[in-house]
Amino acid sequence: MILLVVPIGLVALPVSLVLAIGAGTLGGSGGCGVSAAAITVNHKIAGYDLDQLKIAATIITVGRQMYVPQRGQAIALMVAIGESGLRNLKHGDAVDNTTIGVFQQGAGYGGREQRLDPATAAEAFYIRMLRVPNWLTTTPTLVAHAVQINADPNHYTTFWSPAEHLLAALAGSAAGTCSVPVDARAAAAVLVAAIQQGNLNFLEARYQQQVINMANGTATPDCRIDGHVLQLIVVAVRTFQQVGVSDLNRRCTGTTPGAGKVSAHWKGKAVDFYALNRRSLTGADNLSVQLIHVLDPYAPHGSSVGQGQCREYANVNIGHLVNITSAFPDTCDHQHIQVP
Repeated sequence: MILLVVPIGLVALPVSLVLAIGAGTLGGSGGCGVSAAAITVNHKIAGYDLDQLKIAATIITVGRQMYVPQRGQAIALMVAIGESGLRNLKHGDAVDNTTIGVFQQGAGYGGREQRLDPATAAEAFYIRMLRVPNWLTTTPTLVAHAVQINADPNHYTTFWSPAEHLLAALAGSAAGTCSVPVDARAAAAVLVAAIQQGNLNFLEARYQQQVINMANGTATPDCRIDGHVLQLIVVAVRTFQQVGVSDLNRRCTGTTPGAGKVSAHWKGKAVDFYALNRRSLTGADNLSVQLIHVLDPYAPHGSSVGQGQCREYANVNIGHLVNITSAFPDTCDHQHIQVP
């Protein structure tokens, strides 16, 4: 029997017993977070040998380091299976013999050494995948086709099931996206349940009441919360063990701090997170950065975050984002998220 232990942050992996798949500190539920995994296998998983599993583990690890949801990790595995059978090929195929590596990438992806490094190749794939419009809800093979630009858009269809199985076996989870309700009232209902379970807390009861009224369908026009904001809070609740919210719709409360009536809070289009996992946020701490990356795939394109100067002063680079396109200064005692 072989024990596959899963620490985060490992990309250069030994071929022996330890495969890095990624273990995080998020600890939520509902398939949104990054969970630890330690798996005992009988040398192979679904017919894949240790070299192939090493490559699969690297792909998952890189995805987790980039905060790519599990569905995205499965798409990357699907492409790697379909292109190379999870092997780091130094040659292409009969159609194009210039492509190389696990993802069969061409010269546009970098030099030969970069394309033959599974971690670098995986990162390059994820960056392009995250730019595909609506990739979270688009059929996986069409997402892959948009990145790979292969002849047959349905080429990867048969590799989706093996990718899901491999991700579940290695990471101990399914490949589905975080389960997010489709409308504001349904999202608010999920949040009410989180309040009752003690997973969602508010600094002020009046903001908690706004969520309850949205769930009950009794919110007045001035007190409504944008459905996207509620969905993002759902993602946070299903990712982290505990979520603390300090601010929602200010028009409802008549408060005008900071940007006043110009603030997205006045329109019910913003949320301030003051704590995650019972740790205070500063906008520049690791949990604030994790939160931003976790929410980015689910945020409407053109969303914004606060605390830009907090991260600048702390020399914290927020990294690559897709849907959150701008940042602005804000007080360094929470993490502000707003939608267009």
